[in-house]
Amino acid sequence: MTRHIADHPAPEDATLRLRHFLRIEREEQRHPAVQALHVRRPASAAETRLGPILKVLREHDH
Repeated sequence: MTRHIADHPAPEDATLRLRHFLRIEREEQRHPAVQALHVRRPASAAETRLGPILKVLREHDH
C-alpha cells in the first residue's frame, strides 16, 4: 500500500526548532527599561513622611 506524500511526517528541521526556541527565550527576558525601573532605590522612611508636608508647604507658597 502506497501512502500519500502528505501522510508522511515532515522531516525535522533543527534550524526551525532553534529559531523557535530562541524567540521564546528572548520573549521571556525582561526589557532593559523594565529592569532599570526595578533597580531604582526605594524611598526611605523619612522621604515618605516628608512628602505630604513638603506638598502642603509648596501649595502654601503659591
